[in-house]
Amino acid sequence: MTQPCNQAYLDEAAAAAIADRCRNPHLFVVGCLRSGTTLLQRMLDSHSLLAVGYDCHFIPQALRGMPPDGDPALTPALIDRVRQEPRFARLGLPDTAPDEAARTARTYSEFVSAIYTAFGRLHGKPLAGEKAPGYCRHLPLLHTLFPWARVLHLYRDGRDIALSVLDWGKGPAKLELAAEEPVAAAALWWRRDVLVGRRHGAALSGMYREVCYESLVGDPRATLQGVASFLDLPFDEAMLGFHEGKTRYKPGRSAKASWLPPTQGLRDWRQQMSARDVELFEALAGDVLGALGYELAAGRISRPVEMTAQRCRRWWAENMSETDGGSRRLERRAAAVERRAQRRQGRRARSGPSPVKSSDPAGAGANPCVFIVGCPRSGTTLLKRMVNAHPQIAITPETHWVPRYYKKRIGVTRDGLVTPDLIPSLLAYYKFPNLKIDAAELEQLLPVGAAVSYSAFVSGVFDLYGRHQGKPFAGDKTPGYVQDIALLHELWPSAKFVHLIRDGRDVCLSMLDWDRAYRTAGRFRTWADDPVSTTAFWWERFVRLGREAGAPLGPALYHEVHYESLVADPAQESASLCAFLGVEPSEAMIKFHEGRTKADPDLSAKKAWRPVTAGMRDWRQQMSPEDLERFEAAAGELLEELGYERAVGCPPSPALAYAERMREQFMQDPRLQRRNLPRRWRAAQP
Repeated sequence: MTQPCNQAYLDEAAAAAIADRCRNPHLFVVGCLRSGTTLLQRMLDSHSLLAVGYDCHFIPQALRGMPPDGDPALTPALIDRVRQEPRFARLGLPDTAPDEAARTARTYSEFVSAIYTAFGRLHGKPLAGEKAPGYCRHLPLLHTLFPWARVLHLYRDGRDIALSVLDWGKGPAKLELAAEEPVAAAALWWRRDVLVGRRHGAALSGMYREVCYESLVGDPRATLQGVASFLDLPFDEAMLGFHEGKTRYKPGRSAKASWLPPTQGLRDWRQQMSARDVELFEALAGDVLGALGYELAAGRISRPVEMTAQRCRRWWAENMSETDGGSRRLERRAAAVERRAQRRQGRRARSGPSPVKSSDPAGAGANPCVFIVGCPRSGTTLLKRMVNAHPQIAITPETHWVPRYYKKRIGVTRDGLVTPDLIPSLLAYYKFPNLKIDAAELEQLLPVGAAVSYSAFVSGVFDLYGRHQGKPFAGDKTPGYVQDIALLHELWPSAKFVHLIRDGRDVCLSMLDWDRAYRTAGRFRTWADDPVSTTAFWWERFVRLGREAGAPLGPALYHEVHYESLVADPAQESASLCAFLGVEPSEAMIKFHEGRTKADPDLSAKKAWRPVTAGMRDWRQQMSPEDLERFEAAAGELLEELGYERAVGCPPSPALAYAERMREQFMQDPRLQRRNLPRRWRAAQP
C-alpha cells in the first residue's frame, strides 16, 4: 500500500535516500494533446520530491537530423542546439546551467540528466521530469537515452479531445484536412498518438503505465496513489491540493487558466457533438475507442460517412508521419533544401568567395515596413488585426525568429551575411510554417554565387508574405520585439515602430487569468510568491525598454498608441496610425471582425474575433485593494509618467520597502542576467 507523505514521514534523510536510488529525468508524462496532461503535470509537480517541467520539447528536437545511433557524444555544437531550442528556456534555468551541466557530461544523456537535476534543485526537489504530450512519438529514443525513466501515458476519450481541439484551434486543427473535416483531423491525430504511445510503451516493460483521464478526474486519490507507487514515491496529499490558492474561476475562462481542481464533465461529446461528427470520428478511430474500453454510439457507419472517412485516411497516409507532429511533405522539403545547401557550400568552397552583391542593410527593400510591439497582454493582437485589414498592409503572425537568428548567428556569418544553413533552420522553426512560404521560394532569395545580407534576405521573406496576401507592404506583430527596437532599426533603418501601451493594472489582470502565464511573467522566480508585483516589474521593463529605444528614432519612425484610446475612439486612432504609416485611412480597419465573429460566449475576445470593445478589463472593479497597493508600489511611477491615474495615491512606506525588495529579487533572476534592463533600473543599481 502506498504510504502517505507528510513532514513526519518524509524527513530529509528519506528524501536523500530516494534521490540516491533515482536518476533524472525521473519520468515523462505523454499522451495526445488535449488529453489532460497539464492537469496531471500540475498534480505531480506539487509533490514535495518531484518537479515536472512543462512542454520544453528540447530533448528529441536537439537531435533532429543527427544519425539515430543511440546516445551521441556531447559536443559544443550539440550544447548550442539545446540552447537554441525555443522551449528550453521554459525550464527557467540560469544561462550558465548548460555549461555547468556539460562539465561532467560525456554524452547527451548525461548532459540532459544534469540539466534536469539542476531543474529539480531550482525548485528544491531531488527528482525532476517533463510533461510533453508529443513525446509519445519518441519513447524509443527516450528509453535509449534514459532507460531508468518512467513513462506515464495519459489517454482520454478521443471524442472529447476532438471537441477541445475544435475550440483550441491548434495541433490537428491547423492541418489542411481540418479546413474540410476538422473532426476527422482530430480523430486521426488522436488515433495515431494513442497507438504509437501504446506500441512503444509495451516494449518498456515495467517502466510504462497508462492513466485514464476519466479515472483521474473521477477518483483522483486512488489514481494518484497508483501513480505514486509506479514512480516509487510516497503518496503526497499536496498533489490533490495543487490548485489551492491558485483557482480563479470566471465564466468563459478555461479550466487550465482557472486552475480548477479535477472536474468532471468539462467536455461531453454526448451532449456537444453532432451525430454526424460522432459517426465520422468512430468510423476513423472506433477501433481504438473500443480497445480502451469506451462505448461506441454510432452503430453501423453509413456509406456517405464511410466514403468521407476513406478520403481522409488517404490524405493522412499521403501527408502525415507516424512518428512526428509535422507532415511528410514539410520533412521532404527541408531535407531537399539541406541537400541543396550542402551542394552550394561545396561549389563555393571550390570556387572561392563570391563578390558581394548587396550586404548593406540600407539596401533592403521597403519591407518590413512596420513592427507592432509592446508588452504582451496589451492588446497587440487587436491592433495587428486592425492594421492587417488595411488593403495595403499585411501583418505576419508572430515570428519570434527575426532578431533571434541574427543575434545568435543561426545561418548568419559574423559579417551579417546569410549562409545556406539559414533556410533549413527557418523551415524547422516551429513558428515559420505560419507564414506559408515554401522552401523553393526561400531558395530564390539566396541565389548561388550571391552574398546576401540578413536584412535583405528577411526583407525578401516579408515581400513574399505581402505578395501572398495581395498587398505591397508587410510588417510584423511580435510584442517581445519591443526589447529589440535598436537592433531592428539597425537592420532596417526605414522601418517604423508602433508601440502599444496599456494600463499595467489591466495587463496584470489579464496575466493572472492567462493559462500561458508560464511563458512570460510566470517564468520568473518571484511569480510563485507574488504574481502581482512580478507582473508590475515585468510590464515596467517592457514599456521602459520600448520608450527608451523608440525616443531617439523620432516621431517619423516611432509612434505610441494607448490601448485605452484605441478602444475608446478606434476611428480617430486608426486615422492617426495611417498618417504615421504613410497610407490612406481605411474603414476596413474598423470592420476587421466582420464575417469572422463567433457568438459563443465561452470564447475569449481574441478567439471570438469580437469588434473593438472597451472595458474588457477594469482594474477599478476587478482588482482587490491589496493587489492595487502592491502593483502601484512597484510600478506607480511609470503609471504616472504615462498619464494613468493612481488609485492608492502614495503607497505606505512598508509597501514601498517591500516593493524594493521584490524588485531586487526580480532583477537577480537568471532570466535577466544577460538581458537588457531599462536605464532607470541600471542607474538605481549600486
